[in-house]
Amino acid sequence: MTREIKNIGKTVNLPPGTLKYTGEGYGDQLIIVTRYSEDSIESKRHRSVDDFSVMEEEGTVWLDIIGLKNPDTVRKISDLFKIHPLAQEDILNISQIPKVEEYEGYIFTVTKNVFFNEEGQLDTEQISILLINNYVITFQEYDTDSFKHIHERLKDSVSLRKHGALELFYSLIDSVVDNYFLVLESIGDEIDSVEDKLLENPNKEILGSIYHLKRELVYIRNILWPTRNLTSSLARGEFVQIDERISLYFRDIYDHVIQMIDIVETYRDICSGMLDTYLSSVGSKTNEVMKILTIFSTIFIPLTFLAGVYGMNFIYFPELNWKYGYLIFWVISGLITAFMIRFLRKKGWL
Repeated sequence: MTREIKNIGKTVNLPPGTLKYTGEGYGDQLIIVTRYSEDSIESKRHRSVDDFSVMEEEGTVWLDIIGLKNPDTVRKISDLFKIHPLAQEDILNISQIPKVEEYEGYIFTVTKNVFFNEEGQLDTEQISILLINNYVITFQEYDTDSFKHIHERLKDSVSLRKHGALELFYSLIDSVVDNYFLVLESIGDEIDSVEDKLLENPNKEILGSIYHLKRELVYIRNILWPTRNLTSSLARGEFVQIDERISLYFRDIYDHVIQMIDIVETYRDICSGMLDTYLSSVGSKTNEVMKILTIFSTIFIPLTFLAGVYGMNFIYFPELNWKYGYLIFWVISGLITAFMIRFLRKKGWL
């Protein structure tokens, strides 16, 4: 979860607009070019951007670039569409927060796709989306099938194809945001599991799980808050490319983000409550141990006193010459022990 912070230093002291990928993505690259209209759709896969050229078409073109390890791909695409150097830098710098910016003739957005990697750890990939006339361009770090269902919807749904690039632009952002619900659902299940284990047997492993959950929730919250600003800007119609019809849909995405922020805050409160419960359980166990030790100490204090008195090395001890002195000592010790136990029980301390 900290890979973005660790890689910020890769761009320190570099001039603005420097194209340097700060992530850890794989080397293979895939470019999916989808051209479609209401009546037809055509999709092709390429390994090089050299196979693609910008053409004036009546339909919509979705250019999906998967894999950012080669900055030359971003540079060549940007040259074709005249993308600003600062936007190019943001595409390759994965430490960006979700945001939306308007340049001359196009809208540039940065989003974060949240998912669990092969090790089961929470991870993100940065996805940049550009809306340029009838073109939509997406830059993905990994081939995580983030937009697989969008490709399938384009093939099967005429309603998505007939509204053009703006509808696709909305659908892509909506897909990224909806995926947060799946992640939060998984975290919610994990919280329930940890909560059950906490009530059964609070231990250090449970404490580690609680802190891990709190870190995950903080991480997601830091993504959701800037995403809230992104969707709010798109919903308010601040950009000329966003018409009133699509603004309504972006309001729905905005509502979803607000809902997820509330869920995250609720989960954080639950984790804080579990932490308090753990500390209380540990404190209660410690108190039980101290109670038992105190009871034994209290019972043996008078016995220790007797043993101390008759363990002294004075010559004249009247009781030393008693025939039954040793037996009397144990009888008195037993009576004192019985009295102390009865006294502690009467007080409710035992």
